Amino acid sequence: MMMRETFNRRFSPNRRRTCVEAWFHRDAETRDGGSRLRITIRDVSYDGMRLEVEEALAPGTAGAVEVLGTRIPAIVHWWKNGQAGVHLAERLDRDLLVALEAADDDLAEYR
Repeated sequence: MMMRETFNRRFSPNRRRTCVEAWFHRDAETRDGGSRLRITIRDVSYDGMRLEVEEALAPGTAGAVEVLGTRIPAIVHWWKNGQAGVHLAERLDRDLLVALEAADDDLAEYR
């Protein structure tokens, strides 16, 4: 018997759902001199994030996600229908990952 299910390459058991308001800072070397966009972080892992963004971000755009007083260097990996995936240039610190996970869930710290 042959399996007909497709492999979901975006699935990650380490991805955590969240809903945190943040900023995405585009590098100052872009043609508009750099800018920042309001974003919502929808899920997070040690190496990346899925963001809701109000305008298109071209894959390859370098910048930083500013959240909870921390700027995290990132590169846009994909964008589709108001959502973007970013790869983090530096692996997230465990405490920041837990804080982002707990930001939208009062019970997260007890799990």
